[in-house]
Amino acid sequence: MKDKIHGLLVSAISDLYESKDLSIEIVKTKSEEHGDWSSNVAMIEAKKRGENPKELAKKIINSISKKDWIEKIEIAGPGFINFFLSKKANLKYLKEILDNKESFFPYKEKNKKNILIEYVSSNPTGPLHVGHGRGAAFGSSLSNLLKKSGNKVTEEYYVNDQGLQTKILADSVHMKYLEKFNIDTSEIDNTNFYKGSYIEELASKIKNLKKDTFLKIKNEKEFIDLIINEMMLGIKETLNNFKVNFDSFFSESYLYDKKVNKIREVLEDLKSDHSFEKEGALWFKSTKFGDDKDRVLIRSDNQETYFLSDIAYHKDKFQRNYDELINIWGADHHGYLPRVKAAIEALKLNPESLKTIFIQFVSLIKKGKKTSMSTRSADFVTLNQLLEEVGVDAARFFYLTKKSDQALEFDIDLAISQDKNNPVYYIQYAYARICSLEKELKKRGMIFDLKEGIDNLDLLENKSELEIISYLEDYKIIIEQCCKNYEVHPVCFYLRDLASKFHSYYNSETIINDDQKLRNAKFTLLLAIKKTIKSGMDILIIETPEKM
Repeated sequence: MKDKIHGLLVSAISDLYESKDLSIEIVKTKSEEHGDWSSNVAMIEAKKRGENPKELAKKIINSISKKDWIEKIEIAGPGFINFFLSKKANLKYLKEILDNKESFFPYKEKNKKNILIEYVSSNPTGPLHVGHGRGAAFGSSLSNLLKKSGNKVTEEYYVNDQGLQTKILADSVHMKYLEKFNIDTSEIDNTNFYKGSYIEELASKIKNLKKDTFLKIKNEKEFIDLIINEMMLGIKETLNNFKVNFDSFFSESYLYDKKVNKIREVLEDLKSDHSFEKEGALWFKSTKFGDDKDRVLIRSDNQETYFLSDIAYHKDKFQRNYDELINIWGADHHGYLPRVKAAIEALKLNPESLKTIFIQFVSLIKKGKKTSMSTRSADFVTLNQLLEEVGVDAARFFYLTKKSDQALEFDIDLAISQDKNNPVYYIQYAYARICSLEKELKKRGMIFDLKEGIDNLDLLENKSELEIISYLEDYKIIIEQCCKNYEVHPVCFYLRDLASKFHSYYNSETIINDDQKLRNAKFTLLLAIKKTIKSGMDILIIETPEKM
């Protein structure tokens, strides 16, 4: 509908001024008295031409030919043009929903892209915590949204299986492993070792799997690889439970593989003009490309930095010929972006192809206070613990209720409540309620005739029905905006409001009645609501149970 209104305005103004350079903004109105859509084009164009905006608005309206899908057009305020759609226009979109026999998704990208989305990428030195859960929920839902809109999307997890942290993890587990055999470890300096019950559990697992094989480690890499593999198995299991499935797990160690030697390749690329040696270390001239200071590539002890491997990883991403690369990073990586962009520019790659979305921190609230949930794992709450407490669906929904760059307070008591204050319960209950009405109809021996319902949609004329019909079309707008802005939280708010409108309608109307034509029309509306809820929840990867 927005496109149709845009076309009318372009045609009208072009007829008046033969102008091709038009700036036309059309927005959905927030108030019923201002119609369905509004445009400030008269004010913009009047300013360009030194005219009175209200007078220009009148000229534009007079140039628009009468359409059966427009009830009326009004001028408001200093020159806004407000469009009131006819009932016929709203019913047309309703029929579009119903024409899709199974799934329903209202938006398709005109310029489809091949996109790589990297998210979570937690170091395999500990289990996933609640902070990682937010990135996992957002990344998987965004990927799902972009796929449904017609893009080709690859979801990737970057496994940091190189570097000092992997050795520290292996040493941490090995000490506990030795203790399982009653070997004294008091002389081992464990100051920097990883803590938590998961280290103990991993040591027990290694003992069961390998017996006493590693009492003396002959091959350190073999032991490290074993530990990393076991950690990743646990991470993958958690992700799977959270309905997050990656297409690719990219190993950092691949970048160091002598057969491909991506690290050496990057060093050669930067060697001539973009690096220098200082105090025994190799530095990247990051300031040359807008960073606030130069960055170390190789330390004075000849150890490569994480930054160097990140450069190599990003170059590899570009070499795989994606149209767009999306990084979903934690808020603590915000300062890291300028140096990565600097490196991309130095490698003569296109920094515009890279988009980075930051995920802000999560705090858990229980009984009105921040809580640790009595964690058993070091000083953080694992994602598994949260899922056990509130369930997968509630966790995913609550993670997605705020824009990713805003801090999130996760209210545990609200997430487990079963009333209208809990948005995910309220939405699922709306879906289940419609399913229950469909079952009740069959129980009474009444047949739902969809064709008759569609043919008699004009019988739906009370205020709540017309409001819902109009609101259903907003879903298309929401999805289009989400696809363009790379966000999913508006879907949560839309579904909550749609559920609220349905519950109000249910409580005020007799839906199963003796008038067959009207009854079928009402159930046709319910079907459209049901399909829209299902579509939105599918984006969020949340269940829509038929019974609650």
